[in-house]
Amino acid sequence: MARAETLTPQLPVGFSAIELAVGARWIAARCHPNSSLARIASTFAALQSILTRAHGVVCLQGLLSDSGLELVYIPPEYRRVGKQDDLQGEIDSVALADIGRSLRTEFLASNRDMVRVEANDGAQVIVYAEEVRATVLAATRVQLIAANERGGQA
Repeated sequence: MARAETLTPQLPVGFSAIELAVGARWIAARCHPNSSLARIASTFAALQSILTRAHGVVCLQGLLSDSGLELVYIPPEYRRVGKQDDLQGEIDSVALADIGRSLRTEFLASNRDMVRVEANDGAQVIVYAEEVRATVLAATRVQLIAANERGGQA
């Protein structure tokens, strides 16, 4: 993913490799990860690739293993609509479990149920406990439309 040069008015896209590595170290400091720092950072990069290519708001339920956490991604251009490109990157399920476990541990320690992180380009990532899904979706004005296994809407 190309990063903007500092002399242009264009904002960088997403998080830098350094920021993703810092995130991986944050995860490792909160749990005894079963995955390596490199795999956690790589999983963060793959998730970022998927989210930024989705061309719209994305809600990922059940992604962070059995942690009971969900994620909403709100792109910088909220109204942008487009066809989804091929998604690239490798998401490591062990790294995802480490990420979920670390976030849940932090939520319990800090008595919180959500965290919002804003990227340089204005995109937002909100990770929250599934118990507060309705509150988060109402606050972000995001409406979920679930599809059943046959492809219809539920």
